[in-house]
Amino acid sequence: MNEENDKGGVATALAMSGANESPEKIKVVPISSRFDSLPVFHLAGDTPLRAGVRVVVKTPDGQEESGTVADSPRYMEACYYNAPMPKVLRRLTEVDEAQLSGIEGLENRAFSVAKKKMAEMKLPMKLVDVKYAFSKKKGVFFFSADGRVDFRRLVKALSEHFSIRVEMRQIGVRDAAGLKGGCGDCGRELCCSSFIKAFDPISVRMAKDQNLSLNPTKLSGACGRLKCCLRFEHAHYVAVKKRLPSLKKKVGGCNCAAMVIRQNVLAEEVTLVLEDGERMTVHADGLTRMANGQYTLKNPIGG
Repeated sequence: MNEENDKGGVATALAMSGANESPEKIKVVPISSRFDSLPVFHLAGDTPLRAGVRVVVKTPDGQEESGTVADSPRYMEACYYNAPMPKVLRRLTEVDEAQLSGIEGLENRAFSVAKKKMAEMKLPMKLVDVKYAFSKKKGVFFFSADGRVDFRRLVKALSEHFSIRVEMRQIGVRDAAGLKGGCGDCGRELCCSSFIKAFDPISVRMAKDQNLSLNPTKLSGACGRLKCCLRFEHAHYVAVKKRLPSLKKKVGGCNCAAMVIRQNVLAEEVTLVLEDGERMTVHADGLTRMANGQYTLKNPIGG
């Protein structure tokens, strides 16, 4: 009887000790490679890292590749990463920099040869870019096309010509614009090549909500599709518009009729015109929305 109690006590103690143990954590860091649009978490190890640092990593297949740290390292529970994770080997050295410079020359040459062979084979595809692996044993050829393309002959020809493993990767027009880069109408670097890594659906309705002209030329980006900024700015416009009365709506709190003639969403203001023709600008904080949906001034004017 005592022996059973002892065994039960030991089991309880072990269970309690297991419950008190904190889960194992690992140090990870997101790395952006030249081949993927989204950063991938890598084991950080003991290498001091910060955003923007260029590093050499070891991929799951054992190959070395270069990349850039996308964000600061962080500790996360190991249970979320069951599969073998790629890891950071070192910061980019002068030798690695020289190797990357040589790779750029190989990529330019491969681009010219591949484009020529595509024309010779009359393949309905447009070559966008070529990226060599850090080991120089693999080349990824990015292309765009309207549909599926049988490029088996092209892969064989390129493999024999460069003595490398060739991978053909079809991408959309948005991805192509992000890969090539450039400047938008705003004068800044394209959103898709600077910070947007995932392309969500964009509609003309978003342009309407932002009071933009529905001219296709002005709404189209470098890729020929609707501008990405219509998407990520849309939520702000919708949120602010809920605080402002619509155009031609009447606003109470005046001794005479007041109507909205202009919305300034970025400034969160509306311009009202009074019955006598006088105009006034009111911030959203100076308005109150009534239960019936009508707006009135928080500080009424006149008497």
